[in-house]
Amino acid sequence: MKSRLVLVFSLVLLAAGIYFGGSHILTEEQVVNASEPTSISFSQGTPVNFVSQGAESSINDSDLVAKYTQLYGKYQVKVYANRKFSVFTNQEIEALRLEADALDKLYTQISLEERTKIKRAAFPFVQLEVGGKTIYKKAEDLTPAERKSLNC
Repeated sequence: MKSRLVLVFSLVLLAAGIYFGGSHILTEEQVVNASEPTSISFSQGTPVNFVSQGAESSINDSDLVAKYTQLYGKYQVKVYANRKFSVFTNQEIEALRLEADALDKLYTQISLEERTKIKRAAFPFVQLEVGGKTIYKKAEDLTPAERKSLNC
């Protein structure tokens, strides 16, 4: 009986923490977006320019790593959530490609020593030219002919 009470109490605390922690993060993101009218919310599905500019170059590596890992986690959730059954439009894939490029630029600003501790963002789609039109496919969905044309 006591263990059930502890379990229920733990679950209630966990749910409260997720609820209040999630609303705090959302509020914090809204404050950042309100203070920087040129930035676009990362959660809106559009790419964000989070590469530091000249005045921000004094940010130390631990801040860059923290920023990178936070954005990398959000990117990974977008790309790999329900991977087997999700179908992305070309516009969504292009937005993900731009986010991956921005993450890569941020990754290159981190010192070599810190880079060994974190994982580099990967773009899981292959760009193909079919009939003059650019399309994207998952690497595992490529046909043998497409693989041969890409030399992989």
